Amino acid sequence: MKLATRTALSYAILTAGILFVFAYVLYYVSEKNREDEFNDRLGYKIIWRSEFIFDAKIDSAKIKELHVRNKKILNEADISVYNNKKELLFTDIQPSSKNQKYLDQLIKSGKDRITWLRRERQYMAIKYEFDGINYYIIGSAVDVTGKAHIAEFKEDIIIIYIVSIAFIFVIGFFFSYYTLKPLKDITIQIRDISEHNLHKRLVIPKAKDEIYELTETFNSTFNRLEKSFNNHKQFVTTISHEFRTPLSTLISELELAKDLNTTLDDYKISVDNALQDAHHASELSSALLDFARASYDISQISFRHLRLDEVLADAKVDLLQKNTEYKVGIHYTDNAADKDESNYDFNGNPYLLQVAFLNLMENACKYSEDRKCSVEIEIQNKNIEIRFRDNGIGISEEDQSKIFELFYRGNNKNYNAGNGIGLSIVKRIIEIHQGLLFVESKASSGSVFTIKLPLFS
Repeated sequence: MKLATRTALSYAILTAGILFVFAYVLYYVSEKNREDEFNDRLGYKIIWRSEFIFDAKIDSAKIKELHVRNKKILNEADISVYNNKKELLFTDIQPSSKNQKYLDQLIKSGKDRITWLRRERQYMAIKYEFDGINYYIIGSAVDVTGKAHIAEFKEDIIIIYIVSIAFIFVIGFFFSYYTLKPLKDITIQIRDISEHNLHKRLVIPKAKDEIYELTETFNSTFNRLEKSFNNHKQFVTTISHEFRTPLSTLISELELAKDLNTTLDDYKISVDNALQDAHHASELSSALLDFARASYDISQISFRHLRLDEVLADAKVDLLQKNTEYKVGIHYTDNAADKDESNYDFNGNPYLLQVAFLNLMENACKYSEDRKCSVEIEIQNKNIEIRFRDNGIGISEEDQSKIFELFYRGNNKNYNAGNGIGLSIVKRIIEIHQGLLFVESKASSGSVFTIKLPLFS
């Protein structure tokens, strides 16, 4: 069932319930008013006939004759008259056997009158005083006219009720269709968007309502999808290109060794070259894996309480185990560690942070003739600032704006081997931890990479 139809149907059912309660109350009040009005008229007729009997002193037979004649024209009340001993003095019809019970009820209640209903006849018992003597009169009649009006009124209500529900459903359907039409338009626009035209966006309505917010949300989602899709395509393309070089070199080296090598020394040289290419491919795959981990959705990365200086020390140990010729020094420039160990508390992912710190240390050592990196850690304005200094070849101004791009390598590619992934990994990791990454460098004058991270709170 379509949403517009379901909404119109739900609206019609809810309205039908409300109208039913309203119609029932209206009918009930009308019926109660009819009954009260008829009881007033019945009481008046009983008293009028009682006065006619007691005051006119007309013969009972004549009174009955007049009553029968009037009943053919008017809706006269039938009465039965009892004395204070509950003895029957006069009656228009055969009195009911239950009259005595209602007389007792009238006398015990101390009221002037009581009423009750039996089938369609309305009954009333009245205490009537004449010449200082109490008489009791029971009268009954059928409200033929009133009931006919109520029955007709009931039919009118039912017809109006059914017509109203049908009308409300139709109006509700068109109202629902009009209200949900923007959603249908959005659905049609979304169907036209695929991986081949992710640049398309939904038309934003002028009115800033819920539909506007929904459209903005969809467009924002498509922006992220397009960016992710483009990054994925670029990533896959670049990976294919980067892996093709070491693998092709490795295959060529092995084929040459198979076909041309004749001595043991030739085979050793070929094996060394093949191992070098294999190590390069391994390093490239490890770097790409780190970049993929750093590119996860932040909601999928676990964070915990840690100390940044300890993570720096772990990164230093890993680097020195990997390259024994490197030299790394860590310095506390503000003596904050001596004051309070918790000054370097941070909420982050230790693995990713260690990858970032190790990359910066390794780059500093790799591109410096003295193979040294000086790391400074300092507390500044509720931030932890970590600086990685080297005395290496430096970075030109032209390259500084591009070094954080994936697979980009500047003029330093002629100085040392690399794959252009490390700094991209570092930047992404720092962004995940809501930090900032800066670089200050001049060609042939060394470089300083600065990380600013918010303090743990």
